[in-house]
Amino acid sequence: MSPLTLVLEFALAVLLAACLFYCWRLDRKLSALRAGQDGIRDAARELMECVTAAETAVRNLRAASNEAGRDLQGRIDTARSLADNLGLALGKVRSAADLGRGR
Repeated sequence: MSPLTLVLEFALAVLLAACLFYCWRLDRKLSALRAGQDGIRDAARELMECVTAAETAVRNLRAASNEAGRDLQGRIDTARSLADNLGLALGKVRSAADLGRGR
């Protein structure tokens, strides 16, 4: 074997070792990237669960506020009716008092 062939084979072996080293590093980085994607998938899944829970809570809150609004409107209507009746009764009392003064 000639010295030139020996040098070329040694250089080729060094280049092959460097290529193997960089392939190993690339494999580690790709594995980390895949693991990161799994983490992102888990985070997205958890976010969707939270969004669904928030939508349910908003729906329940809206239903509760509608029910409270109806109850409040009923109380307002009752109060207006009582106020009207009280006003009529007060008017009758004033009329009776005015008639009593007129005697």
